[in-house]
Amino acid sequence: MQTSKGQTPDENDEDYIEAGTLLEHLTAQGNDGLLGQSASSELADIDIPEAAVQVDPEPGNGWRKTSASIFSHADGSEQLRLFAIENGDTSLLSSDETARFHKLCWLTEQAARKPLQFGTQRMREDLDELRQKCPPFVAVTDLIDRAVALSLLTEAPLSLPPLLLVGPPGTGKTHYSKALAAVLDVPVHAWSCATNSDAMQLITGHPTSWRGARMGLLTEALVTSSSASPVFLLDEVDKFVTHRDEQPLNVLLNVLEAENAEALLDEYLRVRFDASHAIVIATANDVSALPDFILDRFLVISLTAPMGDALLAVTRQIAAKVITPLGLPMPDDHVLAVLAKRNSRRIARVLRLALGFAAAEGRETLAPADVTAADALASRGQSPTPIGFMRPGKTTEEGRE
Repeated sequence: MQTSKGQTPDENDEDYIEAGTLLEHLTAQGNDGLLGQSASSELADIDIPEAAVQVDPEPGNGWRKTSASIFSHADGSEQLRLFAIENGDTSLLSSDETARFHKLCWLTEQAARKPLQFGTQRMREDLDELRQKCPPFVAVTDLIDRAVALSLLTEAPLSLPPLLLVGPPGTGKTHYSKALAAVLDVPVHAWSCATNSDAMQLITGHPTSWRGARMGLLTEALVTSSSASPVFLLDEVDKFVTHRDEQPLNVLLNVLEAENAEALLDEYLRVRFDASHAIVIATANDVSALPDFILDRFLVISLTAPMGDALLAVTRQIAAKVITPLGLPMPDDHVLAVLAKRNSRRIARVLRLALGFAAAEGRETLAPADVTAADALASRGQSPTPIGFMRPGKTTEEGRE
């Protein structure tokens, strides 16, 4: 874009920014359909928060898109209009209707536009550090690094396909996903699919006909997020089982398909959301438990348990998280090698017990014998001794009870 004098304006110049904002609003006002004339006239007689009648601006051609509207204020305004409430009087509404009315009021008071995420050189440097810290995830880190490089080159927002990280328990899939969100400087919202009993509550919200209906957790996270590109972490998606009348994996199509994600309908609020800019990461132990129509929509990356130097590096990281806050010296490689023989989820538990053995003898440093003793203690619970007066009968002929 050039001025009348043929000069290229500075994008940081106040006049340039104000002109861009004006152009966005003019473009949006030309879009009929957000609020019709009849709807606008009726809104004048209804007590709706002022923010509810805001028009979502869309950047015009020639302007760099740095933000995105993650929900429709127009939809929220229309749903409030249908309540036909004057002066905020909800006395004639049921408790469920009152809760929905207040949730819509809350929504329309929120900012619909959120900043998009762009690749930076700092991200690439942090990704290189993450690559060293999490060697089993090198393929994933390389993929993210290429996406960041493309964003840097094109000045386009960072874009990633839905990722499915598949590997045995204890490989650090959840830890890595959260570390990745920190590198990309975006918030992370994590949900355990293994313990979730309601897929609709997680993604789309409940229909208003349901007793105790509520807004979707994912759509609510979009509103409260500081970015249009948060990380949505679906942990153990292969264990996503709710009740017999629900197909929870089908609900995921609302966020895994780009076209669906752009107009994700929250069934409780009846408001459209745009989750297409979010970074979706799922983890699984057993890929065979997932149907093909789900796998086709993920970029599946298989992980293997770390070995050799990579295993030692992971063990060192886990040990550092336990020992550093205590102000104690790190174990030497010999002790770490003994620790590394355990499952990574078990390492932290055994290490804490081992530190107790060392402290009891007045030592700050760990010895291999401390780890061995701690591991034996931690293993006792795997074959519990019965409690009470009854004891299992003997199986020998001589001592049969």
